[in-house]
Amino acid sequence: MDTQEHKAPLHPFGHRVPLAMSVLSAFTTQLVQFFEELCTAFPEERDIRMATEAIRGAKKINPRLLLDLYQEHVYKGAAEAIYARDFHQVRQYAQRKVEHQFNDMMCALSLFDKHWETMGESNQEVIWKYLKVLCLLCEKAHAVNTL
Repeated sequence: MDTQEHKAPLHPFGHRVPLAMSVLSAFTTQLVQFFEELCTAFPEERDIRMATEAIRGAKKINPRLLLDLYQEHVYKGAAEAIYARDFHQVRQYAQRKVEHQFNDMMCALSLFDKHWETMGESNQEVIWKYLKVLCLLCEKAHAVNTL
């Protein structure tokens, strides 16, 4: 086993940052950037603006909560469809989730129902990439926590 692979990144002041924290930080940073992009692309969507503010606040106060919410409400039910870029399956999942339980994470998936067919291919591509990266980071964070 290569020991270099499991070393945590160095903190700017020479202190080691636990690997779980660096993955969590990467996840929350990507999540905030994703929602900020959505705010820019869909300024008329009040729910996305409100979710973005809530996510920014949670990143500062309880970043682990964001990972747990994403894992529970997006990753568990939609990761396979996200990796496969299966618009119809993600849309159906989002519709079912929003019907029964709405939370900040569902704002992003609700775009598949509201705007997907009218947005440009470049915006669709950006959304797929963000969702894939978030799923990968979610997996990595979960793996690090089970080591």
